[in-house]
Amino acid sequence: MVKVKLYLDEDISNLTAIILRSRGYDVVSAHEVGMRGKEDKEQLDYAIKNKRALVTFNARHFAPLTEQYYQDGIEHFGIIVSKKNNISEMISLVVNML
Repeated sequence: MVKVKLYLDEDISNLTAIILRSRGYDVVSAHEVGMRGKEDKEQLDYAIKNKRALVTFNARHFAPLTEQYYQDGIEHFGIIVSKKNNISEMISLVVNML
């Protein structure tokens, strides 16, 4: 079985990544890898380069970006969009999803 690798964008607390890693999940955060303040396209490109699914609260920006990548034939490893949650809710959602 393939393990899903996640990249949390900057809107999601870095603590979420730390807790998920402590539970054995392969997760990094934009906060940890120097991607805070970068454009959405740069966030998605980082996730692609590192073979990670992007996790975000930002459907408004990532939905059209995903469409553009699809039209351009650019593959990615998935974009997971969630409503804004607190850390414990986010951890539960990610664990249940994985």
